[in-house]
Amino acid sequence: MPNLLPPTRTLLCLLCALLLGQVAIAQGPGAYPLIPYPAALVPGPGIFLITRATRLALPGAAKVFRQEAGQLQSLLANGLGQPLKLADKAAANTIVLAYDAAIGAPEGYRLTVTPQRVTLAAREPAGMFRAVQTVRQLLPPSIERAGPGAPLQLPALRIQDQPAYAWRGMHLDVARHFFSVAYLKKHLDLLALYKFNKLHLHLTDDQGWRIEIKKYPELTAQGAWRTFNSQDSSCIRKSKDNPDFALDPQHLRQRNGRTEYGGFYTQAQLRDVIAYAGARHIEIIPEIDMPGHMMAALRAYPDLSCTGSATWGKEFSVPLCPCNEGTYTFAENVLSEVAALFPSPYVHIGADEVEKTTWAQAGACTALMQREGIKDVNGLQSYFVRRIERFLQSKGKKMIGWDEVLDGGVDASATVMYWRSWVPGAPPAPPATATRSS
Repeated sequence: MPNLLPPTRTLLCLLCALLLGQVAIAQGPGAYPLIPYPAALVPGPGIFLITRATRLALPGAAKVFRQEAGQLQSLLANGLGQPLKLADKAAANTIVLAYDAAIGAPEGYRLTVTPQRVTLAAREPAGMFRAVQTVRQLLPPSIERAGPGAPLQLPALRIQDQPAYAWRGMHLDVARHFFSVAYLKKHLDLLALYKFNKLHLHLTDDQGWRIEIKKYPELTAQGAWRTFNSQDSSCIRKSKDNPDFALDPQHLRQRNGRTEYGGFYTQAQLRDVIAYAGARHIEIIPEIDMPGHMMAALRAYPDLSCTGSATWGKEFSVPLCPCNEGTYTFAENVLSEVAALFPSPYVHIGADEVEKTTWAQAGACTALMQREGIKDVNGLQSYFVRRIERFLQSKGKKMIGWDEVLDGGVDASATVMYWRSWVPGAPPAPPATATRSS
């Protein structure tokens, strides 16, 4: 995988700063503290004060929003010390969750706040969840921690909102630096707050294999741990001035007289994280890099390379060998477990920065190229990617790859993510908007 991201905390801070900047441009001083800013917001007079006497109502078809009502209750209980009592119908001093079939967008919602009542309306649970997050942003910051804080009040207003983009994603690389399950959940909470709906979770790379594969236990027994590399040393150095860069001690171990850094997620842990994300209407897309960036796997299973070793080539790490059937057996076994674990319709295979020099030197690859009419090593990568895509399709999944999958050609059914904005044919970045940041 390309080295795209700074540490996650820094990335989120930068993102929030950019979004806040867009809101400030759009609304000027005194704007409502909403990120992303709604499609339409009309201020009203007064406030709605939430107290222990306030009631929560889910009339009629709104029972479909029970989970979102529970999430709103948990949020308000932080400031009130107890959940709201339930009401049978909308009345004065009531927060109402309403079903509205006329709201077209799955993540669309309406929020109406008057001094007498608050109404959150949606057609789908995802839309109701986004409405709850808008309420969360409108409440005082003290609502994020348990205990008494500022009065729980909402400004009177009318919001009509739906996302400008269907795919609103964040990419987290846990291969280079491992993050705990607790941190993943904290990360998901922040994504939910800002209405992201995708988490691209990069689980394997040269620096670490982070997902349990029951068929190949050595992938995590060996591939999930490493002695300190240059990235770790840089973080250790930076942590002297900024503790956010410190390596988590729980991810360090002593083995054979050496300090090793790493860790991995069991499949049970990932099921828990996936469910946690799903409750927040966030889809997790797994990335399992192949055929390149497989150093962590090749340390455990070196015969999967064309050289029979896990080494570095001219530019990048030695990749899987696309010319041996054993490679496909391994890849399909791994991807079978991944496909069964993640409900997302997508599986990302990376396929970037592949060191192809070992392929050009392998007799098995020469034979395969002659047999299949493949002209060059880029064609070998295309052969590998197409086989993997067909296998993923047999599991009901769609394949995503980085833009290097285009080098040797790819089927039209593949989804391509560009990380190299400078290559010929790269799509232009979407234009910045001065009115909305979603």
